[in-house]
Amino acid sequence: NPLQSSGINAEWPLRPGGVGENRTVRALRAVQYNSMERAIAWLENHENDADIDDPIEESGGNVLGCASEPGQTQSVQEEATSEITPEERAAKAAEVQRKIAERKRIVEEKDKQDAIMREKIRRKEGQSLGEMREKRDRDDAKALAEDRRRQKIEDEKARKAVLDKIKQDRMNKMKAKETANKEEVAPQPAPQAAAPQPAKEYDECRLQLRLPTGQALVNSFKAEDTLGDVVAFVRDTAKLDTFGLMTSFPRKQFQPSDYGFSLKSLGLCPSSVVIVSKQ
Repeated sequence: NPLQSSGINAEWPLRPGGVGENRTVRALRAVQYNSMERAIAWLENHENDADIDDPIEESGGNVLGCASEPGQTQSVQEEATSEITPEERAAKAAEVQRKIAERKRIVEEKDKQDAIMREKIRRKEGQSLGEMREKRDRDDAKALAEDRRRQKIEDEKARKAVLDKIKQDRMNKMKAKETANKEEVAPQPAPQAAAPQPAKEYDECRLQLRLPTGQALVNSFKAEDTLGDVVAFVRDTAKLDTFGLMTSFPRKQFQPSDYGFSLKSLGLCPSSVVIVSKQ
């Protein structure tokens, strides 16, 4: 055995952290047993050599796979090796093993601490990313709700403005039409044989509104209320959006242009039945 022939205890390469007897003997022979640091450096530089674990020759010649100094002869190597005792060679080999094991332990401990630190950083970054995503989702939901609320308010204002404009236009047309009718109609002389009968004035108009469901709504309006007021009453009470109004006798279908006329001018006073039809 190369270790026993060198005076080294053959059991020490089997201790924890050992690198094998072939490698240790090769390293010590390569540096002529005179530097443990150089032996360790030699092992680190040649650990991937193809013949690093091949059996070592029993002769004292160059060791297979080691990097002997160029031009070094067998006799010079044997002379340098014989300058130390077997006990010293064993001690040097053990020290090489101890230092290699210590280096490995330090590297493994550093790798372990680095892995722990990387895991902590990963978890912290993951937690921060999750919090950022939750905050972004909350902000997006809040902004979306605010946009919907603002859009709803704007739509309601626009709808009210359109309805007010339609109502005002109808009232203006109705007044203009009433004025024109008064100017065109000449006063009729009363019959001399009979005293003129004054027309009866009504202040209220009682309407019975028959819904498409068959239900009847009865409500009293002012005689000067417009048909548009009746439309608004049906929309708010019956919760209908689109519908038409008509009378059965005499049969008449009211048009949107009639919504600005008063109930009195439409001949619905003092009471009438108005049919609400779907459109």
